[in-house]
Amino acid sequence: MKKRNSKTFIMTLMALFMTVSLFGQNFQGEATYQTSMKMKNMQFKMEGMTPQMEEQIKAQMQKQAQKEYTLKFNLTESVWKEVESLEGGGPAAASGAGGNVVIRIGGSGTNGSLYKNTADQRVLEETELFSKPFLIDDELETREWELTDESKQIGNYSAYKAIYSTVRERKTMTFGDGEEGEMKTISDTVRVEAWYTPEIPVSQGPDDYWGLPGLILEVKSGNMTYLCTKVVLNPEGGVNIKVPSKGKRVNREELSAIREEKTQEMMKNFKNGKGNSTFRISSGG
Repeated sequence: MKKRNSKTFIMTLMALFMTVSLFGQNFQGEATYQTSMKMKNMQFKMEGMTPQMEEQIKAQMQKQAQKEYTLKFNLTESVWKEVESLEGGGPAAASGAGGNVVIRIGGSGTNGSLYKNTADQRVLEETELFSKPFLIDDELETREWELTDESKQIGNYSAYKAIYSTVRERKTMTFGDGEEGEMKTISDTVRVEAWYTPEIPVSQGPDDYWGLPGLILEVKSGNMTYLCTKVVLNPEGGVNIKVPSKGKRVNREELSAIREEKTQEMMKNFKNGKGNSTFRISSGG
């Protein structure tokens, strides 16, 4: 795969600039995305779990991941939010020798609204941790995208491929043999593939993705896929970008410390209340 050469990149930026000038400062729109998850590399291990139970959990988790989101945007701001549905699947559950385990996942990394401001380089995200609301207030994460010459059509738009690799941490929890619950941190290298269109001149995208010379229409990250299914530009009624404000204000590092502390408490409670059991989830990138 080739990097996009400097001439191509400069032409892309020039096209983006010309498009911005054409639309003016009031350019705005709304994009709809669908999320999905591949379960091929997911593994679940728990004492007493049968292959049938594992397949049932996979099917339920896959259903949970199939969600719809909207991204409202203008030239410098966006807000990402899940579309409420009455058909959402409940949490995946299984019963093993050590008791009941409930697994909850989402198609996105956020539970509420996620606001990105590329001019101020700020992100505000409403999320929930152990039933308590928090508002993450932090700097936008900068990604070192590699632009390529590969292109394809997504809906009515010509899209170009960009990639980058990142290291992500995940937690594994083990209980058993009369020992205290043990938590391990495992680092995985994840390759992210994004498709963006310079025809929509905003450096925005689904979830917390951004930073490309055009709206990101598709993202593949690990087992998760985000795909844009509809775009409405400059609607008659305008686009209302509401800045999130609910929850205790923290940065990512502070929220991570709170999550670590609460998870340790949960492990001890599970150990004391459920007896010996072993449970592990692992996912291939």
